[in-house]
Amino acid sequence: MGKDVYKFLDDARVPTHPYPELREVLNTFVAEIKAELAGNLIGIYLVGSLASGDFDLDSDVDFLVVTHAELTETNMKALQEIQIKIHNMDCYPAQHLEGSYISINDLNDWSTVGQKKLYYFDNGSTSYEQSTHDNQWHVRWILRERGITLMGQKPEIIMQPIPLVELYNEIKKAMLQVMKLFEDEINRPLSFFNSRFGQSFAVLTYCRMLHTLQTGTVQSKKAGVKWAKQFVEPKWVHIIDQAWNEREGVRFLVKIRQRAEQTLLYESLEFIKYAVVQIDNIEI
Repeated sequence: MGKDVYKFLDDARVPTHPYPELREVLNTFVAEIKAELAGNLIGIYLVGSLASGDFDLDSDVDFLVVTHAELTETNMKALQEIQIKIHNMDCYPAQHLEGSYISINDLNDWSTVGQKKLYYFDNGSTSYEQSTHDNQWHVRWILRERGITLMGQKPEIIMQPIPLVELYNEIKKAMLQVMKLFEDEINRPLSFFNSRFGQSFAVLTYCRMLHTLQTGTVQSKKAGVKWAKQFVEPKWVHIIDQAWNEREGVRFLVKIRQRAEQTLLYESLEFIKYAVVQIDNIEI
């Protein structure tokens, strides 16, 4: 399938850098999903770093597909075949496609957020599972306010604005949860948060979460870093710079397999604890 089969609704926002193959992958994805779901399809959207503005060499290709009716296992078997077909295109965007399918009722039912599991393909997986990964307030916020519409109705037409108090509460909860996960792994053998990737990911994520609490928006990692370096105490700027440089350096598969230096992990944990204390210092 050629690169110019589809002119996406938000075509100008689909990047050609750093992966020129992305457009062909999305062309195939949209064509196959549209053919399979037909009249049940409301829209296909990009979220995650593509929408927030910091898509880079290590980013996932995050999607949300919104349907009229909730999907069934039969639907998902066909959609799994599409996922396999795209994965076999054998390029980075094709092998890092991640996202969920959600019905319009669930999208607009605030009581399901964080509770109801959606059909979900994890990063690079060709097998679906059920997960709350994308059934979160911050994903809804990105979809409505920053989402890239590949086809279908614009997000602001099909969903209401996200209650900011819910977004704030979700971020606060995440800050406490990730702190515990990081602390639990700090002295263990190689795992996610004590890897080079996990260490830098954690520091940058706390910059982003603090930024969200301050602004009521979900912006890119770069925006979060720029803001945090002005907000935090000066002694923490170097750990933020270290995390950003690590993020831009060695590729994911190398960083996830190497343990971060222990002193760096301890310093990162101290920064995380400092960030958590700031929850009560930020006026919302």
